[in-house]
Amino acid sequence: MKNVKILMSTLLVLTVLFNACKKTDSARTTLTASITIPVTLEGFALKSGTVTFKEANSGRVSTSNAISNGTVTVALPAGSYNIVFEGEIETITGEKTVSKVRAVKDGVIVNGPSVSTELTLFLYKPQENFVIKEVFFTGTVTKEGKTYNGDKYFIIYNNSDKVLYADSLMIAESHFLTTTKRTYTPDVMSTDFTSSSIVMIPGTGKTYPVQPGASITIANNAMNHLLYNDLSVDLRNADFELTLLSSINVDNPQVQDLENITGYMTMHNRGFKSYVIAKMQGTKADFLTKQAYVTGYVNAAGNVTNANVYKIPNSWILDAVNLSVAPEFNWIVTSPVLDMGWTYCGKVDSDATRYGKSVIRKVSKTEANGRVVLQDTNNSTEDFTPEAKPSLFK
Repeated sequence: MKNVKILMSTLLVLTVLFNACKKTDSARTTLTASITIPVTLEGFALKSGTVTFKEANSGRVSTSNAISNGTVTVALPAGSYNIVFEGEIETITGEKTVSKVRAVKDGVIVNGPSVSTELTLFLYKPQENFVIKEVFFTGTVTKEGKTYNGDKYFIIYNNSDKVLYADSLMIAESHFLTTTKRTYTPDVMSTDFTSSSIVMIPGTGKTYPVQPGASITIANNAMNHLLYNDLSVDLRNADFELTLLSSINVDNPQVQDLENITGYMTMHNRGFKSYVIAKMQGTKADFLTKQAYVTGYVNAAGNVTNANVYKIPNSWILDAVNLSVAPEFNWIVTSPVLDMGWTYCGKVDSDATRYGKSVIRKVSKTEANGRVVLQDTNNSTEDFTPEAKPSLFK
């Protein structure tokens, strides 16, 4: 009898545990996402779209196109979700005009019986212009295992079917880190890109033409790095070079220097920052006067940490790429209108395997005349090949 009681007690415990696990596994939160058309898109109505819900920790993805009266309702397991809407809107009256739209909301905490959130639409207009083709930000290592940083570079590509001029093209590095999210005041991200390191290609307007399907290379130091590191690259044929801090700057008089607008472009070799290219509007003096501002956040001690920075209007920006590394990623430091994803070199922070790798934009198609069109969906996660072999390396 004693053994029977023990067996019955064991079965009862197992039954309770099974039911508890079953209840936990089947637990879902009802998430209602309202899709909002802003006043800037007044006169349009939602036509169609798909909402994607990606749980940030597990990578689990759910989708829904069951949109009713501007809302979508789904049942999701608890977690932190990044939500993306992609769809179309059309004019309410007159001749029908259809436009592509998106909405992005990151870090939505889903827990409890029900949660609500709002997705505000913005126009998505892929444009043919200059794009960032490649960023080689990791540098290399020597055969002796020492880091070597002077061989970093950018490649900018004319993704259009017409001649474009690189004059007054700015390259800016984000002041904010994609690995450290803070509540900055003022918050200008929806309208501007914040930077404290900006360089610019000089010229009078038509000094530096770039043919359709052609590119320009901007080197840290436009020199033959193979003389000092067998695992590096010869950058003597770069089109432009950066002016670095005097302690690390090696000038090639045969290669045009970029003009420093503010700070020095050192390129974070772990990829914790983001980059944009933009066309300067007006003079450098005007920019330094009108676009300067002070950003600040409350630090761990409860005090305010301020920084003198500059804001580049999103309307000036032609292309953007966010960089990060998965375990440390916290947020995208551009408006999602510019870039709603991020790419990487290295799987973890300080990954020793990241050296000698770059991020390279994917090819979308090749035209009949042979012109290559690069992919540009304003989503670096989709548009770039991470951890690629640098295109200039032999």
